[in-house]
Amino acid sequence: MNIRNLCLLTLGLLAIGTVPVAAQEKLGDFVTQYGYDWVLGKWAATDNEGQRVEVNYKWGLDKHIVLMDFRMGDFTFHGMTMLAASSEEVVLAGADNQGGIWKGTWGDNYGDAVLKAEGVQADGEIQKVEIVHRNLDAKTIKISIYGLDSWGYRDAEPWSTLTCKRQSRKK
Repeated sequence: MNIRNLCLLTLGLLAIGTVPVAAQEKLGDFVTQYGYDWVLGKWAATDNEGQRVEVNYKWGLDKHIVLMDFRMGDFTFHGMTMLAASSEEVVLAGADNQGGIWKGTWGDNYGDAVLKAEGVQADGEIQKVEIVHRNLDAKTIKISIYGLDSWGYRDAEPWSTLTCKRQSRKK
């Protein structure tokens, strides 16, 4: 390679290195843009058997992730939702206190926020669910949990439907 080509290559690399890179969109921007801010917050309900259910969605890492905590009886789940920049998918990864590992994707269904998730239990059993979040008003959401068949289609009837009330956060 002669000096002229080396200089051109160096100038080319410098030019590429100085071009500003577009900022990666945050999950927070995505959530606001598509109007899903209403999901965030601390929610509580009582299931059909009188058991208290608590769900908490809160921002983390400067709105790059949403942390999710779910408690029902002696079952606890902790998850993290993030925006996969390469595919623009909103993905979830999490674990429960019974040894289950969960992954899923969030989507929209006529304004409802829908989480389609798959969990591998400690014994290897695979559980597939779809959790539909519907905004009823500023203080109330409805969460319906459906099983999925082997093709990934939602069961006709939910396993459980919870009407959740917004809770105040403890400081």
